[in-house]
Amino acid sequence: MSYMDDCGPDCQETLREVERFLDGELQVEAALHVRIEEHLSACSPCMERAEFRRHLKILVSRKCVQSEVPAAFETRILRMIRELDTAE
Repeated sequence: MSYMDDCGPDCQETLREVERFLDGELQVEAALHVRIEEHLSACSPCMERAEFRRHLKILVSRKCVQSEVPAAFETRILRMIRELDTAE
């Protein structure tokens, strides 16, 4: 059983959109941005996952000094994140 199996639809939507939320891409979709923001403020497990991803983004941006991330590396990181999502 994974973390997603224990979640309701609000958690699932939040975790699907958390990357876009963290990147500021949802500001043009105001209603979705507000829903994600409200959900994160009320749901500790989703907030913890969002904070982990936020810290990961900061770490990667500090450690990766190349102007472009190699496609293979990006694919590998995204696969690892998806595996973490399904493992919990």
